[in-house]
Amino acid sequence: MKKPTKDSIQKATERVKKRMTLAQMRLIPKYKDLTQEGYDLLVKNAEIFAILILQAYIAVNNSNIPS
Repeated sequence: MKKPTKDSIQKATERVKKRMTLAQMRLIPKYKDLTQEGYDLLVKNAEIFAILILQAYIAVNNSNIPS
């Protein structure tokens, strides 16, 4: 498995923003005062977290391949 390209990451980020908009996030009591900058940071941090999990998964799977 290879690392995702920046283009595919950007497309995925846009899909996330379409599924969970800032207005929808503000309906959640915890995020009622969320700003646009805060929303962008939240999405970016979720993206980084997901990529780290994916990289760890790939590393474990690659290390289990017999030589």
